[in-house]
Amino acid sequence: MKTKIILLVLSVALISSIAGFFTSQLLSKNNSELLTPFVALQENIGFPLLEYSIDNLKIRKYIPSNLTIESLITKENKYNSYVFSYITLGKKMTGQINIPDKITQSPIQKHSAIIMIRGYVPQEIYQTGTGTKNAADVLANNGYITIAPDFFGYGKSDPEPEDSWQTRFEKPIAIIELLESIKLNGVPTRPELSGNKIAEDSIQNEQKYKIDDIGIWAHSNGGQIALTTLEILDQEIPTTLWAPVTAPFPYSVLYFGDELEDEGKSQRKWISMFEEKYNAFDFSLTKHLNSLQGPIQIHHGNADDAALIYWSEEFVDKIEAENDKRAKILAEEAKEIKTIETTATNSGEPHELKNLEEIDLTFYKYEDTNHNMVPNWNKVIGRDIQFFNKYFNQ
Repeated sequence: MKTKIILLVLSVALISSIAGFFTSQLLSKNNSELLTPFVALQENIGFPLLEYSIDNLKIRKYIPSNLTIESLITKENKYNSYVFSYITLGKKMTGQINIPDKITQSPIQKHSAIIMIRGYVPQEIYQTGTGTKNAADVLANNGYITIAPDFFGYGKSDPEPEDSWQTRFEKPIAIIELLESIKLNGVPTRPELSGNKIAEDSIQNEQKYKIDDIGIWAHSNGGQIALTTLEILDQEIPTTLWAPVTAPFPYSVLYFGDELEDEGKSQRKWISMFEEKYNAFDFSLTKHLNSLQGPIQIHHGNADDAALIYWSEEFVDKIEAENDKRAKILAEEAKEIKTIETTATNSGEPHELKNLEEIDLTFYKYEDTNHNMVPNWNKVIGRDIQFFNKYFNQ
């Protein structure tokens, strides 16, 4: 009897030991995956925000749609302003589109459009066009079609996601799908008006203006969205930024926490949890400058207390460092190519250098100028007109 009891105890101990070993291995594996989620592109289960990393957004499939004019906002001397909508991320997003009177279907006329990306505006005071309409007015008066999305939760757009991180990270997707929609399908022709309303029999959606050139204008946090968009696309899109937020992520979020009712307490908690699970560098525009192309111009006032001019100065320094890095790579590759071409008996196909052109960046500083570029607003918008005219031959 005693022998049977001893054997039973030993058996239980052995089974417990084996179970403990495998449990330990399983937990070790799970902990490893939690701490290093970016080692491999595993399934996003447990890491739902991983799909919004800049590298993953580069390989994402973007779905264009048709822009639709929904209603008239106002009829100005040189352009009409409308509420438009398009489909992005499978949902409806609205915005303001200005179409100049001089735009026609003439085959010899070039059409240029500027996408306008606003900064933060509280939902309770927002109306379609808030944050962009003044600059859009000047651009439209100078012959540019301007297109300013509201973003989800604003205007007549569908609601924004409940997850605030998702809301933040989806914005470049909305801009890219707007860009792709304009490139592929153009923009609706100006509908006929009956008084101050669109005529019911207007054929606005049957014909489109083909867009030849696209630029970007952005203000404040819109600058962060614009730069991230440029890095994802790795394309040359003339872009002008007013007082942009260019601080590294997530500091760019933390800085504004004191404006919240709890002075950023809950925000700091969520960011701490985020950084425990994710690598913040994968979401930070300042860590992906190797994918940035110009031309870009930045305007910033030294009296800006909303987005610090120091951020732009530091960003410009990082661009200069990136340009130096590219110049060195080009010089080394050119030297290697020259050696190959002079020593090889048959060079075969011609060698081509990588796309490592210097980022064309112009930085304007303004004395005693606030976040909205006052009192130098007219000078700033004038420089924007010159900037876009240079690249679009207006």
